[in-house]
Amino acid sequence: GSGETLSCGTGAVAAALAFRYWAGDGAPNQWKVDVPGGTVGVRMFAAEDGEHVSLSGPADLVFEGALEV
Repeated sequence: GSGETLSCGTGAVAAALAFRYWAGDGAPNQWKVDVPGGTVGVRMFAAEDGEHVSLSGPADLVFEGALEV
């Protein structure tokens, strides 16, 4: 791992999917998830090969570096 971050896309999506499952039929397919770095949007939608999930939200560059090989 990279250590603690201000956001975890995988965790936000997993939380939204789990909450929608527990909420039962009629639960919305779009969720807003608050993480330490802000709020991200999670949207579930049907696709030809099953259900897909999209994640949206702000992105900020927090580190820049160079690697000499």
